[in-house]
Amino acid sequence: MAEILGFLAGAGILALVGALIAVFLRQMGWISRATAHLLGRSAGMVCGAGALYLGTALIFELAVYGRIEGELTLDTVFHGPYVRSMLSALEEPRGVGPVSAVFAWLGFALGKVFFGQFVFCGIVLAWLMTMGSLFLLQLRLRIIADDTQARDAAFLLLCLPGSVFFLLPGAAPVCLLICAILFYLFGKRLKPWNKRLTPTGYGWLLSVCAVLSAAVVVCLAEGKLG
Repeated sequence: MAEILGFLAGAGILALVGALIAVFLRQMGWISRATAHLLGRSAGMVCGAGALYLGTALIFELAVYGRIEGELTLDTVFHGPYVRSMLSALEEPRGVGPVSAVFAWLGFALGKVFFGQFVFCGIVLAWLMTMGSLFLLQLRLRIIADDTQARDAAFLLLCLPGSVFFLLPGAAPVCLLICAILFYLFGKRLKPWNKRLTPTGYGWLLSVCAVLSAAVVVCLAEGKLG
């Protein structure tokens, strides 16, 4: 449990540092108020989703297996074969696919800077990539749709079945970031649209995705997926 608490404490410190940097940039006039708000919203979505996914896996592990203290660590919460191989690759980047290797090398380099905290840096890197992806996605959607649709689309993306992989070390956050960059660059060619789901339809879609996402997290905790 100590590793989990250490990760949460470290993530909290990084979030505080990021918030202070954003405030400084805003006060210096280097970013607009809208941009700062969008960055903060993206960070909040990622941190909230990450905490919920991790919390769901922890509750499952404790309720079903009663794993406590030393047995419950970050590398055993999600212990599917791919996740375990990626966590190992953060310390020794080899034996994974080409896209996964890109993430592994970035996480390895970041871990070297932060005194060998490879797993922690790998998860933080995945969260940062996903946050950047949500930021770019919303930035483009605000132009071709509106701010509400941009927010709803970004939040729904984090609730889709399998979205937990965007918040874990591996190829998923890299692919998401690449897609977000391409969408931002080429999305300006899209024509504005005014169609949108009704609040009821969006609520139902969000509920179904949330239930399926919880099932995916349980499968990851069981080692049957990922």
